[in-house]
Amino acid sequence: MTLRELQAALRAVVGEVGPWPAESDTEYVCGAILVQNTAWTNVERSLAALREATAFDPERLLELADEELTALIRPSGFMTAKARGIRAWCRWRLSEPGVGAEGLDDEALRAALLSLPGIGPETADVIALMVFGRRRFIFDAYGRRALRQAGYEPDRQYERTRRELEARLDAAGLSHAELVELHGLLLEAGKRARAAGGWEVFGPAVGIVPVVAH
Repeated sequence: MTLRELQAALRAVVGEVGPWPAESDTEYVCGAILVQNTAWTNVERSLAALREATAFDPERLLELADEELTALIRPSGFMTAKARGIRAWCRWRLSEPGVGAEGLDDEALRAALLSLPGIGPETADVIALMVFGRRRFIFDAYGRRALRQAGYEPDRQYERTRRELEARLDAAGLSHAELVELHGLLLEAGKRARAAGGWEVFGPAVGIVPVVAH
């Protein structure tokens, strides 16, 4: 299946999906960092506490003492590492390179994001897509499982899959808006597939039948 065919099949079953309605870049990045290795319900509690304490203002976040910040994000776990990532983002965004990040090309932006603690390949691509408006397919666990069901051969690891499939998938020519929608569709479909017993069950039921992609 092409990406457009996969997207159409998912849209027919899942319906319209909207991105998480963060009110600022920093709120979105905090969510992307906090969601690592935890449930979104825990992240929502942490975000609510951060919103009340700082309104996601980078300068106010940096003014928090370490113990204050870790206490606010405690529900999300791994507080020390995630606090380090949030601080690194805030410092970078307020710096000259961060302020001018919109002017970086895709690879330079990705390299800059990956240089920050707490931001790995998947998180960097999500931030590039959702915060900086770059065309990115997110090769997360949901995306890789859906691609496998659609006839591709993703690797178990994010970066190897990206290197092997990104150019091929980019040839589908999906716009930034379409890639944002596809990311949302894959997240929702992944949850439904898990509840149904896996993509092997969910995929054929919604018309996603493995076809060797060329």
